Amino acid sequence: MKRFRRRIQLLTASIVTAVFITGFTITSDGPGSKNITKPDMMKHITYLASDELQGRFPGTAGDDLTQEYIIEEFKKYKIKPGGDKGYVQEFDMYTHVELAGKNGLSIGYSGTATDYAIEKDFQPLGYSSSGSVSGGLAFVGYGISTPDGKYNDYADKDGNPLNVRGKILLVMRFSPGGSDPHSNPFDQFESGRIKAMKAKEMGAAGVIFFNGPDTGEEDKLIKMTFDNVLHDAGIPVVSCKREIVSKLLSANGYDLKSIQDKINESKIPDSFEIPDGNASIEVNVKAVKVVTDNVIGFLEGKDPLLKNEVVVIGAHKDHLGYGMYGSLYGGSDKQIHNGADDNASGTAGMLEIAQKLSANRKDLRRSYLFMAFGGEEAGLLGSAYFTKSPLFERRKIIAMLNMDMIGRLSDNKLIIYGTGSSPYWKPALDSLNSAYNFKLTFSEESSGRSDHASFYSKDVPVLHFFTGTHKDYHAPSDDVALINGDGAAKVASYVYDVAVALNTLSSKPEFTKIIATSNEGRSMGSVKVYVGTIPDYSYSGTGMKISGVKEGSPAEKGGLKAEDVILKFGEVEVNDIYSYMFAMSGYKPGDEVEIIVKRNEENVPLKVQLGSR
Repeated sequence: MKRFRRRIQLLTASIVTAVFITGFTITSDGPGSKNITKPDMMKHITYLASDELQGRFPGTAGDDLTQEYIIEEFKKYKIKPGGDKGYVQEFDMYTHVELAGKNGLSIGYSGTATDYAIEKDFQPLGYSSSGSVSGGLAFVGYGISTPDGKYNDYADKDGNPLNVRGKILLVMRFSPGGSDPHSNPFDQFESGRIKAMKAKEMGAAGVIFFNGPDTGEEDKLIKMTFDNVLHDAGIPVVSCKREIVSKLLSANGYDLKSIQDKINESKIPDSFEIPDGNASIEVNVKAVKVVTDNVIGFLEGKDPLLKNEVVVIGAHKDHLGYGMYGSLYGGSDKQIHNGADDNASGTAGMLEIAQKLSANRKDLRRSYLFMAFGGEEAGLLGSAYFTKSPLFERRKIIAMLNMDMIGRLSDNKLIIYGTGSSPYWKPALDSLNSAYNFKLTFSEESSGRSDHASFYSKDVPVLHFFTGTHKDYHAPSDDVALINGDGAAKVASYVYDVAVALNTLSSKPEFTKIIATSNEGRSMGSVKVYVGTIPDYSYSGTGMKISGVKEGSPAEKGGLKAEDVILKFGEVEVNDIYSYMFAMSGYKPGDEVEIIVKRNEENVPLKVQLGSR
């Protein structure tokens, strides 16, 4: 009976949809058309991805201009304010780390010392703690110690433990496993923050990172970027030029390139103390907090009852500015990351859909929220803030349609995530595709790294439309000239049709949870433990808060729930997501671990048997 009713709903949708002039044809309509057109899509994208907006980084003048532009468009379409300050819902976020006081590095041996220049010879890292330390020097290779004990940079070449307590460690970046992440058994240990946490655990006073000669990297400093976690590594951490370390080792009878070559080939560590070596590090850095926002417009339906049910159509408006975080650009010069595809394209699609729905408002039964989210690139901060706010509680949201990177359609291939969040999605998407002939790829995964995930964690059926990644992702080259305007308009038109189909349903789409698949027993190259927690990236307190757990996962089976704050994982205190990852690295699939969570102001111990992924 349920299957028959769903067929009737789909048939009704296909009939009623015609009232809204759905389907996609290339039109000669110029800018300002109430249809979804290439000229209007390109007008929006061209402005949003212009140098004037300087990459739409949160808390900047470009962010303000983005907000103003979207609000003015909403006003043109006669869409009402949906925020708590007119069209705006403000929230705070930390965006970057900056120098805050004196920073210094001095390295020497046998009573001598050389002071080095900041930003020329050395650079504090974004997750460094502030403070001053001095101590002897030790070279510890890549700074990696695997939980199985088969590789340990905290031992010498003969396997004898190295005493690093109170010392400052010289550590090469990356690992001896090569550059292929699919066959690198060390890739989960390559994070600089994870290495610094290991150094702290071993009693080190500080860490100096550098690029080894065989890493394929130039002799350059690591950028002082912010990884969106407020808790620092617990010890001062800097990067320095390779030349400084190479000269120091050479003066003590060591050849850096030969050492690295030997480690890479044999996978046997070669760590040692540097006789009479000494170093001093002083770091003073601080995280910078700004105010940014979600921009929200509301279009009310006409049905006395169904108007209380709301469909969200969203896209994130922020991007990386000058690459303050998340940039994959390898150059050292400062360049604007305009984000034409990511996500001026999705924002343009949201605006065009808003305009067309508003033009057909007399036929709307349900209501619509149009949302331009802030802080997505830092971890879905804007959408997470909204779904925890009274604005979310006030609305009965029945579905969320998300557009993130819809501007590079190629070979008519469209990827849609979230299809497992409702049994309604797949048949509806296939039916509506008859007017478009997209080569569709469906993914049931609904908790991915875009704003739909925040709604899925609140049991809302979601879809995320995506035309695929590319070499310009998170790089300055993601610019307007590379946008497929016809394709972007075509995708937006398809999303519009989905929004209209939702309007015609007699009852809201049913929500379903995705059941996590188990990978136990599968060869993964670098086997990592799997828990199934979904981090809440907007949380800035102590511990790691989770927004949910994947159905069927070890976390769910062990009793973890949304809103739990993980405080301890085995013997490791958890301060943030990185200490959580660090704790997991000490276990293997099949191990049982006790996890302490804070739940309703009480500490609750739970037992979880770890899976693999």
